[in-house]
Amino acid sequence: MRHALITFVSSLLGVLVALVLARMLAPMVWPVPAAAPVAPAEPAPRVLRPGEALDETMIGEERAIEAIRGDLIAIASVKTVVTEYYHVHGRMPASNAEAGLLDAQAYRGRSLRALSVGQGGRIELSFDVLSGRDGGVIAFVPDLGAAEAVGVIWRCTTADYPRIVRTVPSCEYRAADSTAP
Repeated sequence: MRHALITFVSSLLGVLVALVLARMLAPMVWPVPAAAPVAPAEPAPRVLRPGEALDETMIGEERAIEAIRGDLIAIASVKTVVTEYYHVHGRMPASNAEAGLLDAQAYRGRSLRALSVGQGGRIELSFDVLSGRDGGVIAFVPDLGAAEAVGVIWRCTTADYPRIVRTVPSCEYRAADSTAP
């Protein structure tokens, strides 16, 4: 009982520290955008120099990586909350409300649209076009096989970002038609 209490208190302190840090770092990571000026009529397409299209593609990819990477800060505390729910209740929550989290849209970030907890504790992050794919999803799936020995292990997967390992090295890309588990 004492060990469980110590684990609970230390996890709670960890979540509080993560939330305080996220609150302090939020203005740096997710700056409030200035009001966009009204643009005149659509400008004429410009002629690209050789190699310029590749440069723009690479710049776009780097922006997408940075947007996703910044938004992944939100997942750290959510994984802790979901894991703690599992240790207290003996099962994973099936929704944000059941886990004691805010509404999915409350986690909006630079590119993050929503963060939702689903069946079996699966955490899904939905992103906007700034991530490189409008409506793209990255999922964190809990593996409870060794939960009692080493804790909950989280697997990251996506069917929307083929180059996800550039952003999250431990994340796995699985094509939508893949039959892998």
